[in-house]
Amino acid sequence: MLPRGSLRINLLLGVPALLLAAAVVAVAAIWSGDFFAAGNLGNLVNRVLPLALTALGQAFVLFAGRIDLSVGSIISLATAILATTSNELGWLAIPLVLAAGLACGALNAAGVIWLRINPLIMTLATAAVVKGIAMLLLPSPGGEVDYGFYDLFYGQDLLVGWPLAVIVAVFALAFIMLGFTRFGRRIYALGSDERAAYANGVDVRRVEWSVFLLSGLFSAAAGIAVGIKILSGDPLIGDSFTLDAIAAAVLGGVALTGGRGGVLGVLAGSIALVLIANAFNLLELDPNLQQIAKGLIFVVALMLFMRGAAKRAA
Repeated sequence: MLPRGSLRINLLLGVPALLLAAAVVAVAAIWSGDFFAAGNLGNLVNRVLPLALTALGQAFVLFAGRIDLSVGSIISLATAILATTSNELGWLAIPLVLAAGLACGALNAAGVIWLRINPLIMTLATAAVVKGIAMLLLPSPGGEVDYGFYDLFYGQDLLVGWPLAVIVAVFALAFIMLGFTRFGRRIYALGSDERAAYANGVDVRRVEWSVFLLSGLFSAAAGIAVGIKILSGDPLIGDSFTLDAIAAAVLGGVALTGGRGGVLGVLAGSIALVLIANAFNLLELDPNLQQIAKGLIFVVALMLFMRGAAKRAA
């Protein structure tokens, strides 16, 4: 059965991620008195924003049965463009960055649709090209993002501020789009069975174009959030987001094979991963253990998905 806007199904898919998040909060709260400090809670929302946006874009592609490995490089390119243009262009730098994200998404879609290149290979190639462009623009971390961007958007790391408003608005819109529109049903139909979707009149190419463009757009938006936060650019800062975005989506119940998942689960998975990183920092644990934990969580999430898929197929 396809999740078509059902709040109950979306919530159920996000339950494992929510339980993990609750467990992390419990441990962090017990062992660190700083977890519920206002500054830390505001910082958590600020860190959830870029990962949630990236994971949402990745989820659109996964819902359609594809994958996008270029999201991390797009984030890096976005920070580089923002850091080298914001002082001269001001707020016009924002649409420029978003346009660059759409261009990257269009490149992925063109390769997959017109050249018939496997999405895994095409997006990996795009990631290499985009990273090279980012390195040409900004060979090393640097540049400068107009401080006015930071002052307006992040302010004093408040729990309720623009980052939270953006998360709520974007995910609410995505929930409506996927659950209550023909476009959303077509995405799920394509991911579930491409031949059946085509036979039922779904324009497969148009859907593919749409999901890759959305992924590029959301990745660029995440890059803007990262660039404003660090007030500079970094041609490599997005590297970790590629796996984290996939892990957040899978942890939130999104099937790598397509056709299954919900945006609320994606948000829950993003929150869980950010909470894990925050807990490791508060408890002053080795950062390398954090990477091991993320990898193990990803593997466990995949195992649970495969086990569930096998039961449904039996």
